[in-house]
Amino acid sequence: MEIKMKKRFEYKNLPDMASIRSDIDKIAKTVNIGETLFMKEFGVKSEAEYKKKMAAKGHIMKHTHIGWNSWDFTAKGTEYIYEELKKRGSYVDRFGYCLDWVMGVPEHLRHILPVGTGLTFQSPEEWARIGQIVPVQPHLGDHMIASLNSVENAVCALNAGVTTMGNISQYYTYEYPGIDMEEERVIDMMKAIGVMGKYRDQGTIIHSNVDDGFGAQFHDLANLVGWCMLERYIVEDLLGGGMCHCFGNLFSNPMLRMTFEQAMWEINKTKTPGSMIYGNTIDFGFDYDRNFGALASFVNGDIIGQNHCPSGHAVTVIPVTEAARIPSADEIIQGHMTVDIMIEKAGFYADYINWDKIEADKNILVTCGRIFYERVLNGLDDLGVDLQHPGEILGALKAIGPEQLEEKFGVGQADKYAMRHRIPVRPTDIVSTINKKQSDISDKIENISDSLKGYNVIVGSTDVHEFGKEIVKSVLLRANANVFDLGSSVPVSEIVDTVVETESTVVLISTFNGIALSFAKELQAALDKNDLKVHIVMGGLLNENKDGSDLPVDVTEDLRKLGVNSDNNAENLINIIKSYD
Repeated sequence: MEIKMKKRFEYKNLPDMASIRSDIDKIAKTVNIGETLFMKEFGVKSEAEYKKKMAAKGHIMKHTHIGWNSWDFTAKGTEYIYEELKKRGSYVDRFGYCLDWVMGVPEHLRHILPVGTGLTFQSPEEWARIGQIVPVQPHLGDHMIASLNSVENAVCALNAGVTTMGNISQYYTYEYPGIDMEEERVIDMMKAIGVMGKYRDQGTIIHSNVDDGFGAQFHDLANLVGWCMLERYIVEDLLGGGMCHCFGNLFSNPMLRMTFEQAMWEINKTKTPGSMIYGNTIDFGFDYDRNFGALASFVNGDIIGQNHCPSGHAVTVIPVTEAARIPSADEIIQGHMTVDIMIEKAGFYADYINWDKIEADKNILVTCGRIFYERVLNGLDDLGVDLQHPGEILGALKAIGPEQLEEKFGVGQADKYAMRHRIPVRPTDIVSTINKKQSDISDKIENISDSLKGYNVIVGSTDVHEFGKEIVKSVLLRANANVFDLGSSVPVSEIVDTVVETESTVVLISTFNGIALSFAKELQAALDKNDLKVHIVMGGLLNENKDGSDLPVDVTEDLRKLGVNSDNNAENLINIIKSYD
């Protein structure tokens, strides 16, 4: 089985595990888990201890994310939210504080990155503040473990009393531009997980939001369950940490959320309490009235699921303004009061839900997920990866990427026209939506079969958002074109190399992350430099910050001036390609 490995680093050159474990032991001696106001209030030593008690009582825990970058504003805002909820007979169990991405790199490298909008800690005293504002337990996810600064962040957080932190999945997709230190990142990540493992008996939990990593790019939920088994193998079996999985951003179907949550509990052999089930952001838009409906739909399912299977996950309150801007404190409170009435009424649904159906679907996901898990490990073994060295596994998985993992090891039935050439056992909500769009588009194109036979076409995406790419790829395959899929986050150099290797005459690029014009310029310049006559078609979100604009602006006309087709209409794709003859 041929697997194309994207160049990351020479993971075979990592230190041996004996030296890694020796360093873990030394670092762990510097840790003294702090006591937060929350721990004092509830008489617990960790969030895990609290969660187990609350799960046993049937208490539905609530989580809120805080995204303010000012320390003073954060302190005042959290105090206000806590006091107002208390006055109104409500509560919040945990706050998730969004750290700035500069926190993901050592201090001496932070000048390389532009400062973002999240919190930054400048000293141990500032770290300590996070648990001393109100008696609500702090959670830290972004740019913690899995970053270039994993050890320092983990130790500081533990000393401040933060016992649940993440985010393992971000290793695969979150990058720090201009800082190429992949080997150091993996080593630091392993040590941080190992240090957390040393305090596992005291309630430390390592969190992974699957939607922040490869999970967002998998098409089959069965494979995603297998992927979570792989993360558990790395974190728990090899490094001794206690792990929980978070999901929800990309789950729109409430019943699917319940089914997947039960699958996560099934594979959680240690029964480590969960962190939170995140809010469904697929259905959130700029119509706040509709957003109330989206909030109600996913939280209701999550509450019912926790009532039936109390895994310790908190339900996440997403303010209805989330998609438009950073929510205010009053909008966060509004969300909590909405969720409270749902907690009150959710129990009435229990006797009317077909739990046998959910159980059966869960069993399918777990059984098929285990097949995927075993196939991937066998594949890594065939590649010469040391299955007892977590760093080698991390490096190899990242180099292989989600596309190949599903294509080579996925459990779905093979199908030429399916995305990744497999029909998902249980498609993700996004894939279900994409499949419908693909069928609708193909049905509108007359005489599609063999209309592009003999054409060599390259497809790729500039970022991790690949579903636009998958739509046009489906059209091309049904037209019988020879399609060369370069996957997501594809560099210009790889496109040029593939043009030469395949003699392709058309390149289709999907983009979403606000770099449409600069990417097109770079690609066109590289093609011209190599004297390659290739037609470029771009679609997706064709915008970019331009001429000093604070917000991205549409660059469709700029692309057309470069000679790039930017009609952004998949229904006309075949006619566009044939017009180049």
